[in-house]
Amino acid sequence: MMNKKRTTALSAVAALGIIMSVPAYASASSDLTVPAVGEATVATPTAPKAPTTPTTPSVSSGSSTSSSGSSNSSSSSSSQTLSQRLVNVAGFSTAKQFTGYYINLQRAVANGNRDAVAKRVSFPLTVNTSNGARRSILNEKQFLNEYTSIMTTSVRQTLAKQNVNDVLVNARGVSIGNGTLWISPINDRPGIYAVNQ
Repeated sequence: MMNKKRTTALSAVAALGIIMSVPAYASASSDLTVPAVGEATVATPTAPKAPTTPTTPSVSSGSSTSSSGSSNSSSSSSSQTLSQRLVNVAGFSTAKQFTGYYINLQRAVANGNRDAVAKRVSFPLTVNTSNGARRSILNEKQFLNEYTSIMTTSVRQTLAKQNVNDVLVNARGVSIGNGTLWISPINDRPGIYAVNQ
């Protein structure tokens, strides 16, 4: 008697298990359609890209670069503060990394301390002249020898007038004076990498 009850109970549990394992869409109801299941696609992972040196921006007369740069800055400025853009967009490790660098650069140029200015340049430095010529300054020695032709009166005045809180920030770095100087963290060290005279 006990064995019969036990067998009946096990049969009921087994039947319940079978019923529970049947998917809902497999019922006999005719109004239920089952969507076709396609093959699952798996995204192929890509290797992370190593950081690269920013491309050298140039400023042409008519300044299409600066006008597009301005729109990039204004659109990103609406959603992020200057400090956030310096880190998230330009790639500085902190906002103070740029602001400290910039204030010291302004001071060095104002005081005529060429050695201190040279220490704040990323070589090779690209210089785009107003007549359309482009040249590369390969090292600190060459920069010091050609200082007056690179850091012209106009470039120095632009740097002196540019407020640190009102700079254009984009993926190329920080633009001083509508593209006169470009500063970016290269190998985590801020430096001028382009001068557009």
